[in-house]
Amino acid sequence: MSSSDDESLLGECDWCHDDRGQCDRFYLDDDRRFSIKLEETFEVETFIPCHARRYVLQRMGFEDHENFETKKIHLRTHHDVDFEVNLYNAESVTHFGCNNWEAFCKLYGFDEGMLVTMDLGDPEIEQDNMDIWVLVDKPPVLPLSYFEVSKNVHNMVDKTHYTDGAELTYKEKTHLVGFCQDLENYNNYIGTPQHYGQYVPLVHVLNYGNYYGDTLIIPEECVPHLMYKNGGSLHVMNIYPGHPTNLNCTYRISKRSGDMTITGWKKCMHSRKELLGSKRKRGARIGDKMISILHNGESGSILFYAILA
Repeated sequence: MSSSDDESLLGECDWCHDDRGQCDRFYLDDDRRFSIKLEETFEVETFIPCHARRYVLQRMGFEDHENFETKKIHLRTHHDVDFEVNLYNAESVTHFGCNNWEAFCKLYGFDEGMLVTMDLGDPEIEQDNMDIWVLVDKPPVLPLSYFEVSKNVHNMVDKTHYTDGAELTYKEKTHLVGFCQDLENYNNYIGTPQHYGQYVPLVHVLNYGNYYGDTLIIPEECVPHLMYKNGGSLHVMNIYPGHPTNLNCTYRISKRSGDMTITGWKKCMHSRKELLGSKRKRGARIGDKMISILHNGESGSILFYAILA
């Protein structure tokens, strides 16, 4: 690259770190909208671009644009999402940065480099609320219930392994969160001995590739490392709708692939239990989505599972 090419590149703003060359112009699109380019540390702090800063401060009711001040404002979307976040102002910069801002970013799966458009509303209409509309086309990637559960449940949901075709919508993930929450409550109530390692939930579509004859295949990613490679007994438990169904199967682990093969699964398919997301009771069928978690501890090996409606 020549030196003239270097000189033609837009520099990064020293204040808001935006590199789009807009900070020397003060304007909003249609006098109400602006976009933020998400930088590497956007979940920790995201700066309002300089060209939009004074409009944001004015409409959000900041009295002195050069003093330190914090206001709680509401970020809203057309998916009925409403998050109260902190908007911080200092002498030369204004930024988002709090736990709820981090949660909002996670809710929509924001990534570094994305452009996020924000709408301050019609400037001709006086507004008493502290609302900024965030214009996102895609739906959330997580349900709101995710932010109402323990960190342990967060870890389970975040580690979930999906096989081909088993991806869940954000509404279906409500049931995944509920399953992990119910398992945590069940373990606490029953006093299930500690699990060796970390839970890795599995979302599986039952098909003739993973269920055939009397066996079910669980992929290696969800098999605890300390399970006996030569196999053993396995308790299979469906904890819905209150009285667990405890069935006994056997398992072995492939030395080549690391996948687990469960033998005796046909009786689990025929077991009539309440479906996740429905009050109907029936057995499992080919094509159903199954959520499961393998537990391996002092009490032995347990597969907790449920069928999604």
